[in-house]
Amino acid sequence: MQEKEMVRNINTNIMELRKENYKALWDGFYNFYQLQLKTLDDKAGFNFNILREQCGNIVENSHTNILMRVLQYKNRYGYVFLEDFFSLAGFDIHIADDEVMFSTEYQSKTSVIQGRIDGLIWQKNHFAIIIENKINHAGNQQRQIARYVETVVSDGIASKDNIYVVFLTRDGIEVPDNDSQQYLKNCGVCEIIGDEEVSGSRYFACSYSEHIYNWLKDAVQPMITQKDVVMNAGVIQYIDFLDGMLGYEAESSAMQQICEKWFADNVKIAGDVTQQNASLYDFYKILSVFNPNDEDAKRKNDCINILKNVIDQENEQLMSQMLIVTKECLASGKNPVIREYHLNHHFTYYYITIRDKKWPRGFEFGWYPLGMKRLKEEKDLTLYFKFKGQRLDNIQEREIGELGFYYNEKSRTYRKTITIPDSSSFLDLNREKQRLFLETVYNKYVVTLLPRNRL
Repeated sequence: MQEKEMVRNINTNIMELRKENYKALWDGFYNFYQLQLKTLDDKAGFNFNILREQCGNIVENSHTNILMRVLQYKNRYGYVFLEDFFSLAGFDIHIADDEVMFSTEYQSKTSVIQGRIDGLIWQKNHFAIIIENKINHAGNQQRQIARYVETVVSDGIASKDNIYVVFLTRDGIEVPDNDSQQYLKNCGVCEIIGDEEVSGSRYFACSYSEHIYNWLKDAVQPMITQKDVVMNAGVIQYIDFLDGMLGYEAESSAMQQICEKWFADNVKIAGDVTQQNASLYDFYKILSVFNPNDEDAKRKNDCINILKNVIDQENEQLMSQMLIVTKECLASGKNPVIREYHLNHHFTYYYITIRDKKWPRGFEFGWYPLGMKRLKEEKDLTLYFKFKGQRLDNIQEREIGELGFYYNEKSRTYRKTITIPDSSSFLDLNREKQRLFLETVYNKYVVTLLPRNRL
């Protein structure tokens, strides 16, 4: 009761909390979590995971090592998981006949540039992929990614035009430091900087919760051959480990429900949804960089995951209609236009991407940008298409041009501005008008342009 009253005495409206009050709010939440955790542990069934028993909270280098080993997997068809990862990332990379090189904790042997690259994958003078892993919320070093690019160039591995960056985080929150962002933009790696979002044709804002977990579970583990028994067991164990770390397992779900009630009782989340999001996101960012004692690190991360899910649910209303209509138009019924897809959104910004791996090298379309502020304030959205790894024939290019799409060279996407009718923004439309708007756009553009002949 004491912690609960302490929070109430600050101010229960999240939008009016000052940043200096967040620590008290965190203390109340964390103390409550500790008590509930003991109760759940007493009721939980037996669970055995060799990674959890041996490592507890795995360090970032170990997560990188596991990912790199999966990407190294090679059979008679080549680097099957690496190529699928390229498709997931949207990288237009074709592996040459030479062997692909993999290195963890790469450090330059030829220059005085400081720093170790978490993961580096390359074919000399062809491509190089820099992987920076911040799954445990490690802070940014000054010019960190910029220095890594300079290292790759200095060591003669690849030119700036052939360097790709995977910025790997737990949930997509963090971005490179400002100097690195500007450097990457100047190199053509990324093209969008602002609103805490960085993206581009050679930049992948990759997260474990949105990308790696589902990719391992849906695309990697089912494709491991029976003879590779040890690898199969290892990937299954790692997926199970991520289950707990990301808050997906049954025990975490039970805790999620308990903690959601705590928020309902102690924190008032009401009012303008964009203001809610800004306040909750400030709280989330402060917790993400907070470093507890080692013995509390896992519990702190569990609490952060729970808070993330609370925020997701509070803001789901913004995208629910868009996600529902997209699935109904394209992925439902006896003859769905799209058979395999990923609908993605994030609580700090929203986007829809549909990726069907049955099309060679992938086909994607999406809305851009769908940030919180833009959804509420802007009248225009951009619909984009990406045909990855393939050139369109003259007829397809002419059809796209006749529909008003223009080609963006840097991102290799076809784009068209779509104006929201009879409204100042998408969120100002009622639900029926939102549905009508989306269905009209999909039928006119998406279904028309889908490369059915590639199924």
